[in-house]
Amino acid sequence: MIRRCAECAQPTLLPISRRMQVYSSVIRYKCSNCAAEVDITPMASIGVFTMVGILALSFWGWIVFGGSGAPGYLALSLFGGAGIVFFLVIFSYLAKHFLNPLTSTGGQGHLPEVSDDDHIARKPILFVERLGYFSGMLIPLAVITGILGISALIGYINFTFF
Repeated sequence: MIRRCAECAQPTLLPISRRMQVYSSVIRYKCSNCAAEVDITPMASIGVFTMVGILALSFWGWIVFGGSGAPGYLALSLFGGAGIVFFLVIFSYLAKHFLNPLTSTGGQGHLPEVSDDDHIARKPILFVERLGYFSGMLIPLAVITGILGISALIGYINFTFF
């Protein structure tokens, strides 16, 4: 996974390390030409962040705008400000991918192994990060559907047999 360096515009940005964060991993790239370093979050993790943010803003919007009265200026300002901050945060993650695109020349670089073996969700996070951006957006919906399905099954069994 060799990327084009944003500093020197050469396809010499190679992955040197990967570290686990709470909900994703971050891959550190270093340019062998100009020694520039950049931390890039995988696209699937950005997709998960995007969907969780959309769901949170949708729920908040449903609370603010779903009532019978008109929301006040403070509620509208806070909601609009949160939407702008959310857009800027997601764009800052995506900008690193656009500024340092993957190259088709130079062969395939190998991603380094994760050094944090004690992370509780290392395997699921690394599985999700093999997927693309839009597949990453579907992961929160699949988890929510699974939790609600299990809850409905438990409720059905409790209501029917006890």
